[in-house]
Amino acid sequence: MGRASVVRVIIGTVAVLAGFAVVERSVDASTGPAGSCVPTEVHALPPPGDTVAVRSGPTMNSPMIGVLRSRAAVHLSGGQGGWAHIALTDAPHLDGWVPADQLWVDVEAGRALHSLPGPLGRKLGMSDGDTGSFRVLGCHGPWLHVINARAGAVWIDSRQSS
Repeated sequence: MGRASVVRVIIGTVAVLAGFAVVERSVDASTGPAGSCVPTEVHALPPPGDTVAVRSGPTMNSPMIGVLRSRAAVHLSGGQGGWAHIALTDAPHLDGWVPADQLWVDVEAGRALHSLPGPLGRKLGMSDGDTGSFRVLGCHGPWLHVINARAGAVWIDSRQSS
């Protein structure tokens, strides 16, 4: 292999790695603005006997505009910096921000678990009866980034049903 070929291989490798870095950053679940996800129903998961504060913005310094009780159903529509943009699905209407790790979703058996959202994600396996509840880490389009002790951090397609 000549010097020019080696240089082309190195440049090609750097370009591929740079492309992976861009793709990896683009699927970071915590960087999308409100509306960056297909609205998906999830539930509040505060500590026992507690509530989750809903804030007007994605910071602890943002004014509190309401609270979620345990198991309250909400629609997740975006995320930013570990915060989830939500809307309460029942009356009264409440639209704001909560820490993403205070939300959970039940995943039925037979749901595909992926390494990344979309076509670049490799299928890691299927959920089973023991992997039912996941904490929400964020979202990207129709994909939820979720975690539990058994499966770890994985992506699920919110449009998929078993």
